[in-house]
Amino acid sequence: MTYQAVDTAPDTGSDRSSRRVGTSFILLALFAGLLGGSLALPILQTHPTSGQAFCHGILMTFFVMCPAALGGFGQWLLPAALGTDRTVLRGLTLAGFGFLSAGVVLLPLLPFVAMLLWSAGILAVAIDVITTCLEGRICRFRDMAPLAWSLLATACSVVLVAPVLAAVVTRGMTDGLTTDALIETLHLPEMALMLTPALGLVTSALLSRSARGGASWTVAPYVFGVMGIGGPLFWMDGLYGSLASGLGASLVLVTQIVPSVVLIGALCRDVWQQKRDLDGTALWAIGSILLFAAGWLSDALPGHSGDHTAVAFGGIMALCGGFYAWVEGLLPGRVPTLLSRGHAGLMLVGAFCSIVPSVMIYGEVLMGLSLLAFGLVGLFLLRETGRARVSA
Repeated sequence: MTYQAVDTAPDTGSDRSSRRVGTSFILLALFAGLLGGSLALPILQTHPTSGQAFCHGILMTFFVMCPAALGGFGQWLLPAALGTDRTVLRGLTLAGFGFLSAGVVLLPLLPFVAMLLWSAGILAVAIDVITTCLEGRICRFRDMAPLAWSLLATACSVVLVAPVLAAVVTRGMTDGLTTDALIETLHLPEMALMLTPALGLVTSALLSRSARGGASWTVAPYVFGVMGIGGPLFWMDGLYGSLASGLGASLVLVTQIVPSVVLIGALCRDVWQQKRDLDGTALWAIGSILLFAAGWLSDALPGHSGDHTAVAFGGIMALCGGFYAWVEGLLPGRVPTLLSRGHAGLMLVGAFCSIVPSVMIYGEVLMGLSLLAFGLVGLFLLRETGRARVSA
């Protein structure tokens, strides 16, 4: 129903159709996020199934971040960034939506089957994104926005990860691979699939809409290329050989953390020069950067167990900022700034409390309130789109 407000705009039919497909992916990611948050509630942890434990470690990256970034924002924002009105292989993306929807439903019960469905579905969406960037663009490569580069790099990362993941899962189903072992195997590609689209959304949120060029535009192709392609390539090589002790952490540092710091530094320089106003969307992006920094700094502390909860929360915050930007695109000027800012502050405080053991219970309460806030946003969307339809 949310896309009905867009139907009243003087856009082409293909543009409206792409937005409808993108809306479906965003709503799917929202449902997956609410499912993952509800499965993490303490009341359901008395006798958790293997699927529930798997949801806690995997769902946010594979079934929330990737579908929302490649399928949702890939349909909504990528065509405009490339100077066109639609993606090239939209039918392939629709097929991917079917696979991903089935995977979300089956994940708590049959996690390995769900990951096979994810591999097939997200691979179809990634092929559409890559084909659109190569064949459907009107602008030159050097004129592509950082968000377009991040989506292209994420799609290339999916092309590398999804077939190998399907092979690992298929082999694990016959060899008795546990979900904990699979989660440990997916650490490096999980970081790549989380950070690459998240930083693209952060860059899009903080840079002025009319601004082009700058340090962020210069370093974006190289940063996202290293993050989206370099990390998964090393991970694939490590699956067929033994990695030296500590090499996995070094690969994360070189292929994920260092490029991220370079891009964030360039982004801060551009934002300072543009004198960007700190609206609600910008606060989501800043909160995401703070959580990324907290996760990376915690990795350097002695005795750290390698938990990347803060980085995961940072990726989700970036996605939520993109969600609010999407709502603003649907209903320009109707989203209360106080709602976006208050929700960003609530989730940021809840995320920081959730990673500190002494106040973790308060973090769980605040994150639960954040989930309820998304329900209020949904009701707000239904009301406003209904008004737009009546006025049209």
